[in-house]
Amino acid sequence: MTKILIIDDDETCREIARILLNRLGITYIVYAEDGHQGLNLLDSMEVPPNVVITDIFMPNKDGIEMVTALAKRQFAGELILASGADPIMLRVAQAMALAGGLSVLATLLKPLDEQALRNVFARLNGS
Repeated sequence: MTKILIIDDDETCREIARILLNRLGITYIVYAEDGHQGLNLLDSMEVPPNVVITDIFMPNKDGIEMVTALAKRQFAGELILASGADPIMLRVAQAMALAGGLSVLATLLKPLDEQALRNVFARLNGS
């Protein structure tokens, strides 16, 4: 079963992600409003998520700080980086994640698109 942690300060973006993931058959989804809350959730989980979807621009701990924290924790799952503002920052975050030993499944522009997510999760599931 795929377990997703979505970290995004925008409630509408979290809801869009939930709807799109549900359409793909993914129902085990937990949410955080910022990186700080996301790390607390991650640290409290007995079984970590398979995938973390994180926004890049957030208050209290942004996506760049999330990447650093996930690398420090040696997060073994997949990472999807998302931003509605700046594709350059997505590339910077991806480079940092890869340098930190993280597996980046995708970088996506927001709002998330169903077909893009379908393609990403097809790769994850080997289809």
